[in-house]
Amino acid sequence: SVLALSSLTGCTVGADNATAPAPEIQAGTGQETQAAPAEAVSMDGVKTYDFVFIVKSMQFSFMLSMIDGAEAAAKLVPNINIKCIGPETPYSVEEQIQLVEQAITDEADAILICPADSTGIVPAIEKANAAGIPIATPNTKAYGGNVLTWVGVDNYTVGYQLGQAMAEALEGQGKVVLIEGTPGNSTSTERVDGYKDAFAEHPGIELLDSQPADFNREKGMTVMENFLQRYPEIDGVVSCNKDMTMGALEACKAAGRLEEMIHITFDVDNDCLDAIDAGEI
Repeated sequence: SVLALSSLTGCTVGADNATAPAPEIQAGTGQETQAAPAEAVSMDGVKTYDFVFIVKSMQFSFMLSMIDGAEAAAKLVPNINIKCIGPETPYSVEEQIQLVEQAITDEADAILICPADSTGIVPAIEKANAAGIPIATPNTKAYGGNVLTWVGVDNYTVGYQLGQAMAEALEGQGKVVLIEGTPGNSTSTERVDGYKDAFAEHPGIELLDSQPADFNREKGMTVMENFLQRYPEIDGVVSCNKDMTMGALEACKAAGRLEEMIHITFDVDNDCLDAIDAGEI
């Protein structure tokens, strides 16, 4: 978050900043050299910058932790104000687009957004580009528009590493199911690709099925219930985030099949750590 904030303010301050990003981010907008509006200048003459941070969900603990990080980073820069918001319907790209449009109307100095849909968010990013507002995408990539920076983990590599960890835990032999995140979301797509490429290197690992559960605990439980009904033998369960894994654990417990399979997942918080301590993950 600190990197993103520093980059965004650098972009707005101007060409005398040695770390300012390439000008094509705002090329053709006519906004780069405009003076700051009077209302954006504080009493001491220092311009304040209004940032808007749009997450995927205000109900998802990981997104709330990102908000905590963004707010903490903003406090490190005295003239940054940050507004953190998200869609009322978790993972609604339509609502995210509306929030971007509102930020443009409010003349935000910068927009940070975790796209719920990496392709679906592109028209909103292009509108912000046209308005001369720099965009950063923490956590999840956008598949178009001019984006100043993406800050996140290499999701493919971690998915691949987790897939290799499952293959090792199963000693190269076993039947595995995969719980995906939200279709069209770069974090899910890249993690899934990593998992599948890892399994492809182990002829004894059979990927029985792969279904999306939208990074949601309840949907993770439903998908796992379907897997349990469909497949009498499952040796391993991998997923794209811990919320879906926690739902899968509930389904396995209810079916009396928890002990027969290994669970591996991505992201942690306290309930996941408790499950690791209990030997369930």
